[in-house]
Amino acid sequence: MSKRHQRLTGLFLEEITLALRNVHGLNDKGILTITGAELSGDDKTLDVFFSVLGAPEERDRKERILAANSREIRTILFKKLRLKAVPQIFFKFDETPQKAAHIEQLMDQIRSETNETDENT
Repeated sequence: MSKRHQRLTGLFLEEITLALRNVHGLNDKGILTITGAELSGDDKTLDVFFSVLGAPEERDRKERILAANSREIRTILFKKLRLKAVPQIFFKFDETPQKAAHIEQLMDQIRSETNETDENT
């Protein structure tokens, strides 16, 4: 990945995070976190990853809000960054935090079972 590509990805991520502060409905229930972004090799698409702390319904609701506002956010980026082309933006749910929590839960379960086995011997 070229330095320009990395800089663009970081710049898009920063500007999208700022633009999302003004999107109605994202800042009420549940906590939305932008976890990363991947710019395609041809710079035409940008996948923005997010996670939501809250009920599963909140995840679905926020995902719909993000999808509905992606064109508006792209327009904001185009005006603010003054680039020839701004990639099409796709918001994707990042399951990494949930997977990490599940693994941690399994590790805790193994530790407690190991401690119980050690105490019984």
